[in-house]
Amino acid sequence: MLVLVCGALTGCGTTARDTDAAGVSDRFHSALDDGNGAAACRELSSETRKKLERDEGQACDEAILGLDLPAGARAARAKVYVTTALVELQAPASSDFLDEGPDGWKISAAGCSSGAPDQPFDCELEG
Repeated sequence: MLVLVCGALTGCGTTARDTDAAGVSDRFHSALDDGNGAAACRELSSETRKKLERDEGQACDEAILGLDLPAGARAARAKVYVTTALVELQAPASSDFLDEGPDGWKISAAGCSSGAPDQPFDCELEG
């Protein structure tokens, strides 16, 4: 259904928006690679950040570095669906989900993988 709606809208999935979403994902994984939890947390949606802090019992900048997320991964492909984006990462195979809001693209789930095409994603981090 979402793909049909997206196809009917002008500008949906444009290259510029795909690139913007991929850039957020790249900054996030680069920050993890640098051990910069504060920079990684700036790329998260507020809901995801709050859930991480609640689940781990630590500030985001500390908790994020303890998760099993692909540090240094780079976006291989991004696809925008209205105000949501899926960014598929190069090795290790993983995906990030982003939501677009007033402050631009923010990561709502990261370190996601799916065992089969019609199965839900399992994510290391999600809001």
